[in-house]
Amino acid sequence: MTTTPFAPDSEAAFARARRKYLIAMSLGPIALVAVCVVSFAGPRNRSSILPVLGLLAFALILFLIGYARRDSPVRWNRVAAISGVVAGVYGAVVVLGWREAENRLLIAIAVLVVLSLVPWLAVRNASASVLARPNGALAGATAELSFALRDEADGWFLIREDEVAVRIRRKVRRNLDDDHDAVVSFSGIAGIEVIDLPGDDEVEIGLSYAITPSAGPALRVLVDDKEIDLRDEWIVPIDEARQAAEALRSRKGIA
Repeated sequence: MTTTPFAPDSEAAFARARRKYLIAMSLGPIALVAVCVVSFAGPRNRSSILPVLGLLAFALILFLIGYARRDSPVRWNRVAAISGVVAGVYGAVVVLGWREAENRLLIAIAVLVVLSLVPWLAVRNASASVLARPNGALAGATAELSFALRDEADGWFLIREDEVAVRIRRKVRRNLDDDHDAVVSFSGIAGIEVIDLPGDDEVEIGLSYAITPSAGPALRVLVDDKEIDLRDEWIVPIDEARQAAEALRSRKGIA
């Protein structure tokens, strides 16, 4: 693994944001646990242990999914929105099962709204504090930086702690195909250069996959990875090519 010269300020800022994110991601699972406890508290409900255990396991799964994305702030909002909505729906269903509770419909609606919105709003605040757009402020942190490919739906250039990747997810998902990912470690990167594309020219973006992006900046990455015997040239059309190059050079420890 390549050693990365992390900048204390950016790492500290990211650590604070990640802490906020994890706390916010815990709200949905904790609320589900609370709903389970309340639903199991009544003497008539103590025989229904299996549904309660199922919801507790589900709450743990939600938290583990959020924890797995802790280093990718660009995904925080999506993870929080999905897990919040799912937790809200499950919580509302549990509340609707309280046959003796008055106004259970209103309580279920409140549970749905709170579990869906509160974690998402809290996570949005955490991610906005470090990631309005990927830039040099996070270059020295362990955060995964994500840059959208120009004119390519659901295409990304990712800079991680010790590797870069080009990811494209398109109609292949409908065919149950694998994600189109190309990954190379920092040690396999021989050169980084910011270039301007004239537009209307076909370029290879590191996946034996060609696109025709519009005019604009791009990142030229020379790959010479002896470990996997790969020599290639990636032309990655991203609007933040200069910021991506600065972040990549910083993490590789080169000028």
